[in-house]
Amino acid sequence: MSKISIGFQTATPKAGQVAEQVMQLFRECGYEFLSEDIKKIELVLVPTLMQEFSYKENEHPQLLAKNQAALFYGAIQLVLCTLFKERQQVQLPQIKERCLMIDIGRKFYSLKELKRLVRSMALFNFTHLQLHFSENEGFRIESKKHPEIVSEQYLTQKEVQELIAYCQNFYIEVIPDIDSPGHLEQVLKAYPDWQLKKIVEGKTVADVRALDILNQAAVDFVFEIYQEYAVLFKDSRYFHIGADEFIDFDQVEIYPTLQKAALEKFGEAASGIEIFTEYVNNLVAKISALGFTVRVWNDGFYRLNRKEQLLLTKNCEISYWTRWNKNMAPVETFFEAGYQVVNHNDNYFYYVLGEMAGYSYPTYEKIQEGFVLNLFANNQLVSQRYLKQTPAVALAIWADKPDAQTSGEVIDNVFYLQAALNEKVTGKNRNKTYYVKLFEHWKK
Repeated sequence: MSKISIGFQTATPKAGQVAEQVMQLFRECGYEFLSEDIKKIELVLVPTLMQEFSYKENEHPQLLAKNQAALFYGAIQLVLCTLFKERQQVQLPQIKERCLMIDIGRKFYSLKELKRLVRSMALFNFTHLQLHFSENEGFRIESKKHPEIVSEQYLTQKEVQELIAYCQNFYIEVIPDIDSPGHLEQVLKAYPDWQLKKIVEGKTVADVRALDILNQAAVDFVFEIYQEYAVLFKDSRYFHIGADEFIDFDQVEIYPTLQKAALEKFGEAASGIEIFTEYVNNLVAKISALGFTVRVWNDGFYRLNRKEQLLLTKNCEISYWTRWNKNMAPVETFFEAGYQVVNHNDNYFYYVLGEMAGYSYPTYEKIQEGFVLNLFANNQLVSQRYLKQTPAVALAIWADKPDAQTSGEVIDNVFYLQAALNEKVTGKNRNKTYYVKLFEHWKK
């Protein structure tokens, strides 16, 4: 077992709690803290501190932080400096939130594996774990109200509560993620009458992935699902409601009910997309009323080929992941409209199992060599001033081909991606070889 040759001194219960949490993390990764002939660092909470945390290297080294989370992040950095035999220093993150999203809807991950992922996130100062648990191919958290929508393999609500508590111990918040009104094939299997209808080769057929958002009973049912998980994730600040890939937004015309309803409600200039936007706006209002900040994906809003008669509410944040289609709005559109925009740059941060949809697996080296904090999907380099509207940068693990890798392989393979993102956010320059021994300990 490898030894860590620093320790912590604390004068308050809250600082003492942080010291214990830091030591717990490294012990769970196979390290042991020495108790003699070691450097002692005092952990001090200073609520009035102007920055998140700072380190004073003198006769009596001190790590100062404005709250427990910041104290934890700073202490982790100091332990890593010790392990890497670097000069002791801390570096402030240039982006407030560092998020990792994992698609557990299409691929099942056990509680044990998810906890292992949380440990690597904690090592690299990640702040949020986004659980994308509803997809076309699966729904993987127990529902007590609607068990018929849940896949054969799933996490129980008790397991999720345990995961949330485990995350909280390392100052990581969990973001629930249920995608609607698209990506609902699994949910709608039990309710085929609530599938949206479209015209294909002159025939009316069901779009098995899309909710009939003109059917109030269907809409109410989906909101019931959100309500159940709002209780389970009551401690979360954010709720991601998806709103991507509902339909082919360039072919709204093949959905005659949407087009007809839009014309009747929004006038001759309407295209049908307004009914979708109205659904999202209403859902944002309902989820916000439950106490959450709502996030949505970017691809369905402010389309360049539509004169939308109804715009997306400003009461949400944008997860900007792509502009693969020329009609998708540039990221500057959302910044200029005043939105907070999460950088989900799919060119660097999408780990898509099976390398489907034209993706290749991202690497530590690619992130190190090419990514900068103001670079968004499709090489959209924006002004530095927009970083003030960028609350988070996020990695995403998608299970497009679930069996391409085991759950353990996936979690192993994103370890170095987290290290690379952490370096970009803090401005730290290391080499991948620095992390090899840390990886070996963590993997055990």
